[in-house]
Amino acid sequence: MYMNYPRVLQVGENNFPVRCEVSRGRSSTVRISNGEVIIRLSRYAGEFQQVKIIDKFLVWAGKRLAKFKPSSFVLPTYEDQGKVFTHNKIYDIVVKITDRKNNTARLKEGVIEIFLGRAFAEKLSEKGRGVVVKKLAEDLILKDQTSYLEEVVDELNQMHFQEKVNACKFKKTKSRFGSMSRKRNMNISFRLLFAPREVFRYVCVHELSHLKEFNHSKRFWAVVENAMPEYKESEKWLRHNGFMLG
Repeated sequence: MYMNYPRVLQVGENNFPVRCEVSRGRSSTVRISNGEVIIRLSRYAGEFQQVKIIDKFLVWAGKRLAKFKPSSFVLPTYEDQGKVFTHNKIYDIVVKITDRKNNTARLKEGVIEIFLGRAFAEKLSEKGRGVVVKKLAEDLILKDQTSYLEEVVDELNQMHFQEKVNACKFKKTKSRFGSMSRKRNMNISFRLLFAPREVFRYVCVHELSHLKEFNHSKRFWAVVENAMPEYKESEKWLRHNGFMLG
C-alpha cells in the first residue's frame, strides 16, 4: 500500500489524525470518526490511483471539518485516567491489570473500574486493549443513563405530545441518531450523550413527533416545530458535527 500520506490534516487551528487502511473491496471509502480521518483504499488501486484518492478524500474531509465546532462537546476518553462527560454525570475511568481470567467492569460513585485479565491484556496491542476498555465502559454508562433518558422522554412527552410510549432505550447505533417503531418503542443513539443537551432533546422530540405523524411530511415538521421552535439549530449542529460522535 502507498504509505507516503499525511498523518495529520490541519483545518484552521485544529489538527486531525489521518489513518489509511487497505480494503478488500474494489471501492475506496473515507469517514470521520472520533476526530480521526479514516481512509480505506481498495487493494486493487495502483499507487498513482491511491495518491489521487487520498488527495480527493482529504479535500472532502477538510471541507467537512471546517464546519466542525470543537468547543461544542467533549469526546469521551476511554483509557486509564480518562474521563467521560455526559449531560448529567462525569465518569472517571480506571484500568487495572489483574490475575483474573475474565475481563470485568464495575461502576461505583462515578468511577468506572475496568479489570483486564493479565494473560488476555498481554496478547493485545494497545489499540486492542482500548477497544475492550471502551466496550466495557460504554455498557456500564448506557445502563446507568437509562433512567435519565426515560425522564427526558417523559418530560417532553407530557409537555408536548401526551402519547403512549411503550419503551425507550439507548442503543449503540452508528447509522442513525434515533428511531420510533410502529409499536411505539423509541431508540436513541448512545452517542447523543456527548452532544449538546438541546441536540439530544431535539432528537427525542423528533422521534416523539412520529407518534403524531409517522412520516417526514410537512405535517410532521409542523409537529416538531410546535414542540421545539428552534429545532433547525439542532438539525444544523448534527449535520456539521454529528459525524464526530463516533
